[in-house]
Order: sequence, then structure tokens, then C-alpha cells
Amino acid sequence: MTRAAQILVIGGASVDTLRAGDGKVTTPGGGALFTAVAARKAGGDVGFFGFRPEPLPELFERVASKVQWVGPPCQLSDIPHFDIVYDEAGNARMAHASWGNEDTLAPEMLPDYLLGAEFIHLAAIADASLQMRFIDYLRPRSKARISAGTFGYMALRSPDAVRALMDACDVFFLNAHEAELVFGGSPPIVRPGQILVVTRGADGADVWQGDHCARVPICPAKPVDLTGAGDSLCGGMLAGLAAGTHPVAAARQGAAVAAVTIEAPGMTNLLESNRQTIDARWQTVADKRVRVDLEQVARIAEILRQRDDVKPFDFTGKYFPDVGDQRTVTWLFAAIKHQFGFWQPYNGVWHTSTLADWEGARLKGSDYCFAAFRRVLDRQPDILSPQGQMNLRWQDTVGIFRDDAGQSPLPVLATHHSLATAYGRDMWQLGWSPDGLLAEAKKQARPVRWLLQKLDHLPGYREDPLRKKAMLLVIALGQRPERFLDLGDDEDLAPIMDYHLMRSCLRTGLVRVDDDELRAQLTARKLMAPKEESAVRAVCYDAVLALSRLSGCSIAAIDWFFFGARRRCPELAAPDCAHCAIDPGCAHDIALFQPVYRTTFY
Repeated sequence: MTRAAQILVIGGASVDTLRAGDGKVTTPGGGALFTAVAARKAGGDVGFFGFRPEPLPELFERVASKVQWVGPPCQLSDIPHFDIVYDEAGNARMAHASWGNEDTLAPEMLPDYLLGAEFIHLAAIADASLQMRFIDYLRPRSKARISAGTFGYMALRSPDAVRALMDACDVFFLNAHEAELVFGGSPPIVRPGQILVVTRGADGADVWQGDHCARVPICPAKPVDLTGAGDSLCGGMLAGLAAGTHPVAAARQGAAVAAVTIEAPGMTNLLESNRQTIDARWQTVADKRVRVDLEQVARIAEILRQRDDVKPFDFTGKYFPDVGDQRTVTWLFAAIKHQFGFWQPYNGVWHTSTLADWEGARLKGSDYCFAAFRRVLDRQPDILSPQGQMNLRWQDTVGIFRDDAGQSPLPVLATHHSLATAYGRDMWQLGWSPDGLLAEAKKQARPVRWLLQKLDHLPGYREDPLRKKAMLLVIALGQRPERFLDLGDDEDLAPIMDYHLMRSCLRTGLVRVDDDELRAQLTARKLMAPKEESAVRAVCYDAVLALSRLSGCSIAAIDWFFFGARRRCPELAAPDCAHCAIDPGCAHDIALFQPVYRTTFY
């Protein structure tokens, strides 16, 4: 091996003997090795650095065929050996432990070429001080994002050292018991730009992005051996992050890997299952009440393919900055995070869209929001900067969105205010600026992916695993006449999944609702629980991806085409089917409505 893998895992391998009743299984083990093999099973390009027994025993041959194992040679007897006994209830007890030589692993042993990895994970090896030695060695020599994990004894013995280790990492993993020991029952302090993952067994995992936390559920499984569950989630998530996915989506992938791992002793399933198995396992939690109609997707894709007017919006016009305005990038970053929540409920149902008078014109929420920020550009441009957003007073936010009648019509104005100030605070603490991020993105091999991963850390953009507002910002930067960002060949772009697009998917039949109860909720426009909303939105997302592939139309073009449905197939009036381009292929399921759910995602 003479090249760096994308993901490098540093730590130790072990020989694990698992005993249950009269049965015995000997399997490769070690948290680091579990993490590495799990990352590979999730599609990652993975290297492993740790002591390597020479000659390599048959026990480890399959592991070495999965990951690029590099490390100082040693005797098999030198690596840790663990004897683990399970009782009838499945509880594990360490009957014997030989810790071997892993505490002698040193950063100076690392070959220089391994330092080119994009992600470097430090498994729990010996103690936190050794992990810190590796971090101190790596930081000046590598541009990699660094992650680490810990274990219970270390958290009990040295909570301060574990907290210091976490502070030194970009991503940190621990379980709920370890978190209790390290943080003493208080919420963890996660700095802007950092990710913390707390696994909670059957309760899933908490994914912290700065001070924002989301719960990721487990995947259904029939557990046989819980060994390696947390490390498998870690590896699967690292593979997701390395592939450019949102942290919550990456953790969901990790949960799928963990579910596969625990259904057989030790590392057995990780060594046998392939990526398709992992993908299929995650699909087991998909909501079967909603599905993509592939025949309908093909039918509408053919209509779109034959039209020459399915084109992206260029984000210019009355409510946008003039072409060539040097403040445009800062304006887009500040304005687009407010593209959410433009509707009003009444008695538990959707009641009306947000409508307001602006300079004599009646505008809907999205246009109104852009118009409000265009006025800011003309009158108070300084408050668009990160520092200006951070220092917004309540009366400033009220003034930004004031209409012709002197009122602020946005339904959740306080949420807009808190997101704006948090965005400015975190951007300022990170030392970032919109223009600076864009300039750095342009230097990257995949600028869209790089920028999306930065937006995953900014309030107003970070919260949505499907990245609706982040994707809208990226596409705006790419479609403006200035071409601020090279969108490439669409490989890192995804649907801008808002309620207009969901309504279009449902009414046209791209997405079918087979469950009578869910269909009744959508038709009655009732407020939905998160599970129902997420189910519909996820399937609509898949449908639009398929539509883009089959039609040959870009994600940006499809988004703008269906955004026009707010006029052709609106919320407050009967559809104008006669003037709709896809009317010949439409299912005309016009009773259906988008999920009614209050969120900052869209």
C-alpha cells in the first residue's frame, strides 16, 4: 500500500473468544478493527493502522482483504486477547483479558503517505493521553478531519482527559454511560463546527452539530451479540461523512451497519455482508405506507425530456441583488436560511399561506422573504454580515420583515430571529464568512460537497438531513449569472424538498399513498406527527432523484419547474390543469396535500 485511503482508522486488533453455553467462537475483534471493517462495509475506502501479526494468521486474512492494514509487525501473542462469556440472558462478562502491546503504538510509526487521508479516526487505545499524542502529531502534518472514541474505564478514571480529547477532535463518539461519566448528567458542550455522537442502545443515537441535537433511531434487528455495535455505527457514519452526506443521514447509515453486525457473533456479519446488505437493512425502516411509482416517474420523465422550457431559475429579478453586486454572496447566505414556515394553522389543520402586501403587490411567503432582504440590501447592508446577524435585536428582525401595513406577517418570527442570531454567532466563532467559504470551496476537487459539509455546521442550514435550504443556496450560487460556484455534473446535488415539491409529487402520482389513514390526514390537511411527515418527504425525495435521472433534467431545472406548481396547482385554489405541461401524464390526485408540519427545514 503506497497511497492514503480516504478513511484511516488507528488502533488495535484483538483475538476475541466468545462463549455461550457449550459453544465457542473465535473472531477478529478490537474497537478499531470493527470501526474499519464497518466503514468498508458501508462503502468507504478504508485503511487501518495498528500492530499486524506476522505471518498474518488465517483468522485475520479476510479482514486484511477488506481494509488496507498497515502497521508494525508483531507476534500474534503480542496483540490483545479477550475471553468473553455470555449468560442465558445475553449479558457479557469478561472472563479473561490480555491487553497486549497496543499501548506501545506511537504516532511516529505512521508512514507519511497515510497522512493524506480525509478522515482519521483514533479508536480507544490504552488511554486518552496516547490518543492526544496522535492528535498533536497529526494536526500540523495532515488536513484530515480527526475523530476519536473512548471507553467506560477511561471515562470513569479520567473524565477531564476525555473532555480534553473531545475538544481536540472534529467528531467524537461515546455511549450514554460514558457521556454520563464525562459530562455528569449535564448537556455536553459541543463547539460550533464539531460533531458529537452519543449512542443510546435501543434508544438510538444523539447526533450533536454544535448545540443542535437530533435523535437517530435504531434499525430493527434480532441481536445475537452486541459486541461492536457502537464501533459499527461509528464506522458506518464515518463512511457516510466521507461520502459527503449530512451527519444525521450518515448516522442513519451507521445504525444500519450496527444492526447487521449484532445479528451474528463478533465480526462475522461484517466480513460476510456487502454494501447492498447494508442498504437493504436501512430500507427495512422505510415507511411502507408511501412509495415511489416508478411507472409514473418514467411517464412524467418522458414529458419533461421532450420539453425545452424545463430550465433552472437564475435567481435574478426585482427581489434579488443586481448582477455584479459584490454583496450578493453574503446576501444569499443571510436570506435563504429564512425560506421556511410560510403557512398558518387553525384548529389543527393547515389554514392559509403566508400572504402580505409589499410595495402595493400581494406576495406569497418565499417571494416576500426575498423582497424583505432586498430592502435590507438597499437600506441596511451591514446587518447581512455574520457579525450583523449575530447582533440583531428583536426590533431589527421585526423591521426586516415589516409589510406595507407595518406588520411582520411571518408565522414564526421568533424562530427566524433566533436562527439569524445563532447563524451569525457560529459563523463569527468559526472565523468564517460567506465570501471566504465560497473562495475556499472553489479550491476543492468537489466544491459543492465541500460547501454543503460546511453548511452542515451553520444554524439555519444544519438542521435538515435532506439539506433543502443548503441545496437551495448552493444552486443559487451556481445558477446566478456570475456563476459563483461550479455545480459540476449534478453528482452532489439533491432535491430541494419543500412543500410545493411534495404536493406536486403526491398530486401527479410520482408518489403513491397506500395507507388510508395517512391519505386521510393528507387530504384533510391535518397537522402531522414527525414520523408521518418524514415518511412522505423521504419518498418524495427519492422520486425526484429518479425523475432527474430518467428525464435528463438537472435537479435545479426540476426544482424550478415544480416550484411553478404554486401557481398551476396551488394551495388555495383549484388546479389550472389546462395550462400544466405535465397534464397528459398527471394522476390528477388533486385532493392530496403536502404534509402539514411545522419545521425550519422548509
